[in-house]
Amino acid sequence: MTEGVDVPETSDRTLNRMVGATVVALSVLLTIGNIKDGNIVQNMQADQASKIDLWDQYQATKVKAHLSEDTAMMLTALDKIPESAAATKTAARYRSESRGLQDQARSAETDYDVQGRRDDQFDLAEGFMSIALAVSGISALTESRKLLIIGWIAAGFGLLFLIAGFLDLPIHPDVLVAFLT
Repeated sequence: MTEGVDVPETSDRTLNRMVGATVVALSVLLTIGNIKDGNIVQNMQADQASKIDLWDQYQATKVKAHLSEDTAMMLTALDKIPESAAATKTAARYRSESRGLQDQARSAETDYDVQGRRDDQFDLAEGFMSIALAVSGISALTESRKLLIIGWIAAGFGLLFLIAGFLDLPIHPDVLVAFLT
């Protein structure tokens, strides 16, 4: 004969209903936040790749500009004025291109940093909501409304960071993020 473990039924069905509703709401919010966070991470990866490519192009263009300038000086020394003028014109074109590439690379770098801050917000939202899920689940087992309230408080912080991430609000606890990274 196998004997089952007797698990006492809770006398407070209201608490169980509140925990159930909390778990469902947090699960939905976590899923939505994770989808958005995944998209932000993909954008960050694209920005990072673009930034690296642009800085590489910038450096190559600067080298070409220097080579063209050196060529123009050598041609001038050899009294090859038309060729020297052409090399000087080429160097000017490369200098102009390098400024544009530098601006684009800095823009990609700035976008990466902005996306990183939003990623941090979604990560914090996920962390607080995970804590809220765990505490809410334990509140049902211990039949403690106080634990459920603590779970709701954690969920409130998670919701705050989730909203801040979606609306790109400047809510970013740098000290907490620095501690966790």
